[in-house]
Amino acid sequence: MEQTDVLFKNKLLETFKAFIEFCNEHGIKYYACGGTLIGAVRHQGLIPWDDDIDVWMMPDDFKKFCSYRGKIQGHYDIMDGRDDNYWLLSVAKFVDVDTTLWEEEEYPCVTGVYIDVFPLYECDSQNALQQKHKHDEFEFFFKHSMRHYSFKRILSTLYNRHLFQFCEIMKDVLYYKPLYKTYKRKFDRFSRKIQNEHGDRYVSYAGDYGAGEIFTKDLFLESIKMRFEDFEIDVPKEYDIILKQLYGDYMKLPPEDKRKTHHSHYFLDLNRRWTLSEIKKYKKTAVV
Repeated sequence: MEQTDVLFKNKLLETFKAFIEFCNEHGIKYYACGGTLIGAVRHQGLIPWDDDIDVWMMPDDFKKFCSYRGKIQGHYDIMDGRDDNYWLLSVAKFVDVDTTLWEEEEYPCVTGVYIDVFPLYECDSQNALQQKHKHDEFEFFFKHSMRHYSFKRILSTLYNRHLFQFCEIMKDVLYYKPLYKTYKRKFDRFSRKIQNEHGDRYVSYAGDYGAGEIFTKDLFLESIKMRFEDFEIDVPKEYDIILKQLYGDYMKLPPEDKRKTHHSHYFLDLNRRWTLSEIKKYKKTAVV
């Protein structure tokens, strides 16, 4: 593992500890989810090739969590859909604002080392999947409408005859981007609707596993502590049922060629905060 990876993971764990302390201080309940939950159960810590931390929150806890945006003392803050260039519709982040992270070049959004916070919403079993598909359509649209391409990048695709890639770029620029405000209003209405629904299920709208992320409520009645590296985290007591529903045989390691991180680090600084304009200026003048 490269030194940068080690330093990043150490900072990630430090941020997770700060997040847990914040939640405990303010009476906010969370549950480890996704790869973080697998990591706790299978590895008693981070999955060796993983580079992020994910948690779930119930609607009221998520709303309370987001209410502290801009109000946390020290070098942490919360990012959500109210932040500029933030395209993740239903996900908030607990961020170390003394660090800088720009993940993908096409999405010019500066965060920092962060914890992803996914809300679980109540829903009715009859329409949960339909609602999830609708949310996925909105998120697909926003991902495309928020993409930015440099003139150099566009010319490069033409020069190298990457015609399919060029057509995709033109679709983003000419179709998705002009309709951004229209779909943003539609999503805001949809978001208010799902926040006020009640039913016999919980659903993670922002997840990637379709029907796999529609859960019966009884799976979240209790939580337990589980070791995670050198500290403990909260996980659903029924973690085995949840993980099997999502991943099947989750204790089986994936093939070696699948053991890869899923996040990019287009620009990373673990020691100071950069603005978007500062990074762009640096990238233009940096000697390769």
